[in-house]
Amino acid sequence: MTHKVTGFIKRNEIITFVFITFLCSWFIWGILYSSYMGIIDRNLYRKHIELIIDLGILIPSSVSIFLTGYLYKKKGLKELLVRLTKWKFSPIYYIFVICYWTFACHISLLICNFIGYKSQVHFFTNPYYILIYSIITLFLGGSLGEEIGWRGFLLPRLQRKLNPFCASIIIGIIWACWHLPLFFINGSTQYGSSFLLFLFIVIGYSIPITWVYNRTDGSLIFPILFHVSTDITIGLIYGQKFKNLQIHIFCIVQLIIIIFIICDIFRNKSNKVVNTNDYVL
Repeated sequence: MTHKVTGFIKRNEIITFVFITFLCSWFIWGILYSSYMGIIDRNLYRKHIELIIDLGILIPSSVSIFLTGYLYKKKGLKELLVRLTKWKFSPIYYIFVICYWTFACHISLLICNFIGYKSQVHFFTNPYYILIYSIITLFLGGSLGEEIGWRGFLLPRLQRKLNPFCASIIIGIIWACWHLPLFFINGSTQYGSSFLLFLFIVIGYSIPITWVYNRTDGSLIFPILFHVSTDITIGLIYGQKFKNLQIHIFCIVQLIIIIFIICDIFRNKSNKVVNTNDYVL
């Protein structure tokens, strides 16, 4: 019986990973939503909203580690986790993942100012504040809790069947839909925002993350840094929030950058990290 279950999971790794990840995260966030709606004790929502959201965020990486250990034992786990230590790559990739979102934001604001739409958006620049916020975001903002799953487990398996561009689109859709319960919980980052816009932005993130992941031989450091820098940039904004025109210009700027990345992806179709055998991820 055990061999049949293992064989079924191996043949359906992608579906199994997505199903368990959604089931566990949505169950946790479902409890929070029930508390928020007053179906169960509202004190759970009032006192522990951040903790419960963070627990749900940890699920993708947790499921990745669990499934890898279950299917491929120590050798598979070592191959997965060693990707967290692969750091010897060109500095250009570090600059890319750390500055991508900040660069896109600043260019968008410069364009707005140039066309006469004055912006009151500002960014915190205190290095100590940024450092502390970065450390908190790394562990609680979703970077470590998600990327070992999305990029460590799901992406190389999708790339075994698809080209990097198509794999990025699918991960972007899955990634965005996984956040769906948070759009209904007041106090979450996604509450009150447009899901379609969020979907567009997340797919836009997924493509450059895939590109840098493949360019760095499957290192998980760069997807994690990209995720951290994205969350940090959003968190460092103060003053006036982005208006519709600024958001549209930002999307256009990001789209232009992504077009260049897509061109490089299709020029180097063979440049992708895949799940190749019974233990290599």
